[in-house]
Amino acid sequence: MSQNRAKIRCVTYGGPAGWFLRKTMSGLTSRLYLEAQYCLRKRLYKRYMKHFAQAEAQGTLLMPCLISIETINRCNSACEFCPANRNAETRPFCRMEEELFHKLIRELKELNYSGYLNLYVNNEPFMDTRIEEWYRYAREQLPFAKMLLYTNGTLLTLERFTKIIPCIDKMIINNYSDTLKLHKNICRLYKFVRDNKAYWDKDITIQIRYIREILTNRAGTAPNKRKKKRSRKICIMPFTDITVYPDGRAGICCNDALEKTNYGNLHEHTLLEIWDSGAYRQLRNALRFGREQYPFCRGCDFVDAGIRNQFIKEALCKRQRQPPENGWNSNCLNGYKTSTEENKTNDNTGKNS
Repeated sequence: MSQNRAKIRCVTYGGPAGWFLRKTMSGLTSRLYLEAQYCLRKRLYKRYMKHFAQAEAQGTLLMPCLISIETINRCNSACEFCPANRNAETRPFCRMEEELFHKLIRELKELNYSGYLNLYVNNEPFMDTRIEEWYRYAREQLPFAKMLLYTNGTLLTLERFTKIIPCIDKMIINNYSDTLKLHKNICRLYKFVRDNKAYWDKDITIQIRYIREILTNRAGTAPNKRKKKRSRKICIMPFTDITVYPDGRAGICCNDALEKTNYGNLHEHTLLEIWDSGAYRQLRNALRFGREQYPFCRGCDFVDAGIRNQFIKEALCKRQRQPPENGWNSNCLNGYKTSTEENKTNDNTGKNS
């Protein structure tokens, strides 16, 4: 279907008023925002957790909606809220081996994966010179998957954009700044897409973000918000996400920016084995009842307001309309026994370190 106008859009949360509040009262704005988002989503999360448990009891393991693979653990930005910013970085440098990346993609292909694939966790994807080629490979091998790309845009030239955008279903450019203005290269990109009909159908969002903003505490590791308060809030992340670090370890989620957790080594195990391992099931069971039940998550205040919520709504609606199909599809993973039977031997696949 032809587009009458470009889908690219430029936004900032709350408009100019929201920008002013984030600059002048960032701590208060963060607390109010997170509390509001959690209150709005708690019921939805509980419904999905119940759906997940019911499916597992019937022999069906629901899939993650978002698989995030970090190909290189470095970022060139200085965002004050991020433990992995260039000024705070403490992780040993690591770059994913191509053989491991191809292994992960082959596994997803065998499972007919059609959720989101994101080659990003706590890094800047374009710092990896292979990123365009790796997205192209993933696109070719996973025709049903949705390719997601987050970037701060600082390294995004028009040449790199035109090379990677055919492989991308959704691109989010976080334009971090002290002022409510686009960086020059992002402004050129916006005008380029707006003036070229070939890119009008591309889902591209440019978000103007305050670089010194106080956001979540990232489980106590955010440089500008380290305070942790015991939380009874539930968390949806272990029901929706698999996070892979460059060395092949599966971590708890994107909030482990320092990559301390370990739920299994993907050099030795498959994504499916880790998703259905005893360690992952223990994590899901704990966070169903509150973050205080799990040591790493005990003081984390993160609340997702993005694609996971849309996925959950669609999954719950689809459940009511039709039975699940085979493979890792937009609703579930079916055709595999749940861990209560076949995968009991995998109970120690990953152990949180």
